[in-house]
Amino acid sequence: MLKSMEKEQTKNNNGQHLQDQQLVELVDEIRGYRDRIDHLREKMNEARDQVETLLIERGGSWKDDEGYAVLVSEGECTSYDANALDELLLNDPLRYGWLKDYRRKSVVSGSVKVK
Repeated sequence: MLKSMEKEQTKNNNGQHLQDQQLVELVDEIRGYRDRIDHLREKMNEARDQVETLLIERGGSWKDDEGYAVLVSEGECTSYDANALDELLLNDPLRYGWLKDYRRKSVVSGSVKVK
């Protein structure tokens, strides 16, 4: 019985060792992908900056059969807290139109949109 338990323990240890090896390999693979993604993001941002410069020089947008590139101007975005509005509608329908209490504004920076 003792030998049977030792064999089972050895089997469990070998199985765990294989799992550990697989985990190491997969985690390394994921880290490699992450590094490549970061590198590609940098290259994409550099290309986007160049597109922005060219669009500014050109004075407009650009398009082809697959999509377009356009300058998006800086602006302001207004949104509302939907949960608070729902609660307001239920609790005080007359105040529902007074949205300014729940209005959120945020600055949207200018950018280049490429599709």
